[in-house]
Amino acid sequence: MKLYGFGSNGSGQLGIGNTEDTSLPQLCHLADYQEWPSPIKTIESGGNHTLVLLESGQLFVSGCIRDGRAGLPSLTDSITKFNEVPTSAFGGSKVKLCSALWEASIVVTDDNQLYTFGAGLKGELGTGKGVKEFPNRLENSWPNNEHIVDLSSGMGHTVIVLSNGDVYGWGNGRKGQLGAPNEIVWQPREVQNLSFRVVRAVCGTDFSYLVGEPGHGHHAILGSDKWKIRSNAPSSNIGWNQVTASWGSVFTLSTSGKFHAWGRNDYGQLGPDQPQLGFTHVIAGSEHAIALTESGTVVVWGWGEHGNCGPRINPQGDVKGWWNEIHAGRFGKSHEVVGIAAGCATTFVWTEETNDKAS
Repeated sequence: MKLYGFGSNGSGQLGIGNTEDTSLPQLCHLADYQEWPSPIKTIESGGNHTLVLLESGQLFVSGCIRDGRAGLPSLTDSITKFNEVPTSAFGGSKVKLCSALWEASIVVTDDNQLYTFGAGLKGELGTGKGVKEFPNRLENSWPNNEHIVDLSSGMGHTVIVLSNGDVYGWGNGRKGQLGAPNEIVWQPREVQNLSFRVVRAVCGTDFSYLVGEPGHGHHAILGSDKWKIRSNAPSSNIGWNQVTASWGSVFTLSTSGKFHAWGRNDYGQLGPDQPQLGFTHVIAGSEHAIALTESGTVVVWGWGEHGNCGPRINPQGDVKGWWNEIHAGRFGKSHEVVGIAAGCATTFVWTEETNDKAS
């Protein structure tokens, strides 16, 4: 398996061994391994740091590590290759979920413990008033027999979903993105008055998007209606397969392959008005999005000032009114794209050798 990154890289968050922005996919490097020890499960990005979670429960980080925001001691401001975070940071447990805020990271372990790292002046760490650093284990304020099944963070707030469908959140909730009352939430607080069982959550900057079982179509948007994120939302989301959010937009992909997006579009974030290519996966970054097609082609669109949408941009630095295509051949004839991710003006693609996948 190989991981490639492109886009903003001023703190080494792409993990490509330097701090230069790039508009072409570059191979990411590991500090202490020759190759990734397990398949990639997910990639989450903060303002200037990137977390890579493997199926094995191992967590890797590159970029800014100031304030312990990535789970590593702050011996230097940043690192330019992916370093493994020792399990001692999580009480010796493996990681099952992770997310990243602007200057912090959140981890859920396989024994259902919740850890926060980094800095936050508005409750981002969930530890009460004041700024604390690495690491913090949060005490459960929910029933011990309920497990965390989903986790998402925006720039300044975090939402978790429990196995019983309840939702808790903390951080900057002044726009109502954590439910009422609209205020900074210093410790995990239950979101009240939800009329359905939530199974998935994604966060923008000033909103949280909650969805129920795909067959029912229930969904809710908490927070600001900036960019008409609430007023332009569909009445239901029946048959959803994937949901993702940028800072100001929501993107959904149905089980039948239908793609729909709404919200902010001044940089072309919602995608071009042209025939779809058969998306199998869609993920949003800060103000751009990336999709994988049935043919194995990667397409990217939206705000691309730092190269995160590829080299072809308009004079304003955007990919607006079209999408840039990155064909599978770009990564070698014997490799196919198996995963995509996007962060704060960063884009990631990982591939596997076709022979390895077949075996």
